[in-house]
Amino acid sequence: MNKPGTGGKSNLLFERAPYVAPLLAFMVFLIAVDGRFPDQHYVLYPIKTLLVAALLTWHWRMLPSLKPSAILMSVVVGVIGVFLWVELDPWSLSLNGQVEELFNRVISSVGLGSWRMAVDGAPDGRNPFDLYPAGEAWILFGFRLFGITLIVPVMEEIFWRGFLMRWLIKDDFLSVPLGQYQPFSFWATTFLFASIHGSEWALGIIVGLFFGAWFVRTKSLGNVILAHAVTNFLLAIYCLYANDWHFLSNVGHATMPQ
Repeated sequence: MNKPGTGGKSNLLFERAPYVAPLLAFMVFLIAVDGRFPDQHYVLYPIKTLLVAALLTWHWRMLPSLKPSAILMSVVVGVIGVFLWVELDPWSLSLNGQVEELFNRVISSVGLGSWRMAVDGAPDGRNPFDLYPAGEAWILFGFRLFGITLIVPVMEEIFWRGFLMRWLIKDDFLSVPLGQYQPFSFWATTFLFASIHGSEWALGIIVGLFFGAWFVRTKSLGNVILAHAVTNFLLAIYCLYANDWHFLSNVGHATMPQ
């Protein structure tokens, strides 16, 4: 199904677009639109989700098979992923605050006090049911759930582990088998994946290592996408029932995985 071909340097853009374009569009929208209207996060999310979904659909035939080969174990990996994300969150936020304080002390000691960072405390989340009428809030939450469960895992995994992890091994990334382990590629991809998770970067490292190991073990994008989707779905359900929305919509924190 959907086996990509290989091409020369003249085809590099064509070969990379299916893997890169969806995440790139997401990031551009996040910076250019969400960044200007942070209070409209839930309203803007459906537009961003449909944009990425359209790009994924357009490029679908140029992607490798995304069918999972180990469904049950991928679900188990996803459940462990959300457990780690929720249970280690207090530690992650504390570590982030310590790192920011250390950074501030270092730059102040060399006379660069104007570069000091604002030390993040516990993040505040936006509850859509406090912001909008119940009917509208359920629709917006439904789009959020749809996006983080079905769109974001595909968008992220085809870029991070389908493209970047292979491209760091060889420029002709399509010639690199899915799930091939090379230390620099594996760790660089994990840290870059974590870096876009804002103050939750430590969680991104731990869960990213977990997902990466599952990908290397199974050599399947479908398996890691399913695990990622289960983690995101359960995280959204946790936010709903625990009334803890900072995982989905942080005030003043730029996070990207969901």
